[in-house]
Amino acid sequence: MKEIVHTTSAPEALGPYNQATVYENLIFTAGQIAIDPSTGEVIKGNIEDEAEQVLKNLEAVLVAAGSGLQHVLSTTVFVTDMNDYTRINATYSK
Repeated sequence: MKEIVHTTSAPEALGPYNQATVYENLIFTAGQIAIDPSTGEVIKGNIEDEAEQVLKNLEAVLVAAGSGLQHVLSTTVFVTDMNDYTRINATYSK
């Protein structure tokens, strides 16, 4: 049986999907963008700030599902400007 995950510590889903779904021992999360869940607005700042917010949002969803970043097996990061790759990767690697 699947369980739908919802937390107010991460941005609300903007479409007909869930923040995450748990099925057996796996958690499937929706994509995240740099939205501050307290304001519902995309944060203002540099690419490192945006990457940090995305990871905070993802962590909040994982915690709500009973897990955390330390258990992530796979991720996909979409980069719109490859000139930002090194800076995003530095934040991601933390």
